[in-house]
Parts: sequence; C-alpha cells; structure tokens
Amino acid sequence: MLSRALLRTLRVSAPRSRALSTVNIFNNISQLPFPRLADTDSSAELVVPQNDTLMQILSQTKVSISFDQLTTLAREFVAAHSDPSDTSVQLEAWRGRVMSEFSNSINDMCTVSRLLGKYSPDKAMAFALLKVAAECGDHDAAFNYGIQLSRGKIIIPGHNSIKAGILIIKTLSKLGHPMSQVTIAEIMFSSKDLNERTRGIEMMKKAAEGTPVACFKLGEVYRKTNVVPRDISLAKMWHIKSAKRGIAASYFTLGVILSTGEGVLDKKPDFAGALKMFELGAAAGNVESMYNAGMYHLEGKGTKKNAEMAVEYLVLAASQKFPIALLTLGKLFIEGAEVHRDLKRGRNYLAIAKECGGADGFIGKQADMVLEKHKHLEQTQCIIM
Repeated sequence: MLSRALLRTLRVSAPRSRALSTVNIFNNISQLPFPRLADTDSSAELVVPQNDTLMQILSQTKVSISFDQLTTLAREFVAAHSDPSDTSVQLEAWRGRVMSEFSNSINDMCTVSRLLGKYSPDKAMAFALLKVAAECGDHDAAFNYGIQLSRGKIIIPGHNSIKAGILIIKTLSKLGHPMSQVTIAEIMFSSKDLNERTRGIEMMKKAAEGTPVACFKLGEVYRKTNVVPRDISLAKMWHIKSAKRGIAASYFTLGVILSTGEGVLDKKPDFAGALKMFELGAAAGNVESMYNAGMYHLEGKGTKKNAEMAVEYLVLAASQKFPIALLTLGKLFIEGAEVHRDLKRGRNYLAIAKECGGADGFIGKQADMVLEKHKHLEQTQCIIM
C-alpha cells in the first residue's frame, strides 16, 4: 500500500490533452539504472532456473529465444554485477545482447519476463527484460514496470523506486493508457477531497473506453464505496457494460444485487433474475456464480428444485477447488437426501474440501461435523480424485 503522504505528493488531475510526446516517458525509463540482483550471491540458476515446467512452457510459446540462449543471457546478466564500479556499463552492453537474442521482439521479451517473474527465485532479470521492452516503446510493458517499481519490487540504486514507478504510471495515464488511468483514478479515490474523487471518477470513465476493468471498478464504486454517493442504478449500468465486455465477476455482482433487492424501493429480491445472472457468470467461468447457480437449483430459488442440475453446477465449482462447493457436494452425497447416497464420493469431496479450505478453518470443521454425524454408516476408503 502506498502511504497517504506519497499519494498527496503525486496527486494528479484528469488528462487534459493527449497531445503529449511519448518520447519523454521512455527516455525517463532508459535513464533509470537496470534492476539489481536481489542477492549479491545470486547465480544464473536463480535468475533462470533449470525448471522443467519453465522449459516446457517456453518451448510451447514459440518465442524467438531458446532456453540455452536465455541461460547465456542470465550468466551475462549475473557477470555484469561482479564489479559494482562497472555494472552500469556492462548492463548497457547486455541490453544490446537482449535485443539481438530476442530479434527485437517486444512481445517475446514481455512473455519471457512474465515467465521468469513466476518461476525465478531472483526476479532481477525478469524486471530487466521488462525495462528493455518498455524502452522500446511498449506502453503495457512500461505500465507493468511502473507497477513493480511502485510496489517496491525492483531494486534500483540511488532512486526512490516507488516514486519513480508512480511517475511512470502518471505519465502513461496522461497519454491515455487505460490501465494507468485506472491506477491513478484509484489513487484519487483515496483523497478526502470530494472534487478530487470526482475527477477520479471522470478519469475512470475515460479508462472505461479502453478496458472493461474500469467498467467493473466503476460498478463497485457506485455500489459500495464512499468515493461518491451510492447509486445502484449506475452500479448496475457499469456492471452490465463490464459483463458484456468479458468480466465474468460482474455477472456475479449483478446476481447479488438482484437477489438482495438492492436499489429496489420494497427491497424485494428477484431470484429468477439473479439465477439468470449466476448462470451467465458460470458459463463465463466465474466460480462464485457456479456455486450460487448450484445452490439456487438445489433450493428452488427462482426456479423449480433440480438436484441434478445443482450437482452439475457445484461440480463445476468444485473442479476449481472452491472449498464451499466441495463441502456442499460432500454433504449431499453422504446425507443422501437430495441425491443418491454415495459415501465414497462424499468422503472424497470432504477430504479435498479440508485440503483446499484448511483443516482447522470453518470448512474443515464443517467437514468433520458431517463425518462425525454419519460415522455409523458403512466405512469406505476415502480416495482423492
């Protein structure tokens, strides 16, 4: 989290013009030193690990660089840190090697950067590749580099990385980069000044022209925050836009709004409408929607009770290791009231529920209570799918 003091020093207004040169931001990134190794003892194997999964994914993505070439770049990157007095010069030379090995492909640099960011113990080279991609003019790479800086994830000598990162994002937002506008708008939302928060809303609306993420966030702002006065009609409007543009979570939110009667004078729930939203959300891959659709069919909310349909939706949610869905399926198959009793399958679901939800937490305790209550039933061996 960024401090309120820092947010105040970096407060910005909504972009007034797009007639800004993109050259400045990429020059600013170029002038920042390369990220340094997290540990002076880091080796090439920590920067690019000999990881079978990483090698397999790298070969499947068909990027313009082989694993052996990447390993060579890693050795050169680490070697550049051997003499602190000459590191900057050596890393500038390394930049040229990167451009050559990647055949100047910015997309491939970003892809490999993401993979190394996920699998490498020392992520310095992952960030360095992102920096090179940003310097080549890629706005998304510049944004991601700014985000990592602003979170203090990148070590750059002699610079305040958080302030440098925010400055990059601020500049990108003025250039019309949608996710940068989302980020700066959220910073503005934290202001105590209503006018500043209102300007943040306008910036978020501008961002919505380029990314559905902004539509989702506007829906949430109007629904349940103190940024602006609550307005469920506007919340629904923005969530509908978000859902139509591929944000599955908005279907779930719309279902919740309908199921609780939010924004309706008599607060009367619309369970049939809510179920429709949950089913659309489930079809779009939202696990919460899968679970809710299953429970609506199980309980007959907004539709006739249909245990078979309920199980189908709950199994979808369980396949994504959603703990409460696993617990519900376990109870259903052990109790045998709504579906045919299947002790083996029921205990299997409960075991996975405990594994995913924590044996000592609510899910684990509920699973143990079900097992205890039905321990008199024939014992069967619990197998894990």
